Amino acid sequence: MSAPLKTFTFALLPLAGVLFTAPVALAHDPWEHSQVHEELGEEHQEGHEDLTAAHEAFHSQPHSRRAHRRFHRMLNREHQALHEDLDAQHQDYHGRTWDPGW
Repeated sequence: MSAPLKTFTFALLPLAGVLFTAPVALAHDPWEHSQVHEELGEEHQEGHEDLTAAHEAFHSQPHSRRAHRRFHRMLNREHQALHEDLDAQHQDYHGRTWDPGW
């Protein structure tokens, strides 16, 4: 075997091993995995329904521009916190502590 071919082959072997063993090592029980994602999806939907209800309740009464802007800033912070919490729960389930930056 030529030197470049050996180098190429030995460089790919560790990568092939990782690609082959990673799915097995990181696998979850499919039923449990789908249940966790279902629960997170339901929690996400309920959070959005609560935010929508608060928004509709706020707009059922007249408010000043300043109060309106303040409310929407607060609502946006609540919305961001909802997504951050769901993302943290999802990452905890998968055992990840890194931030993908999404």
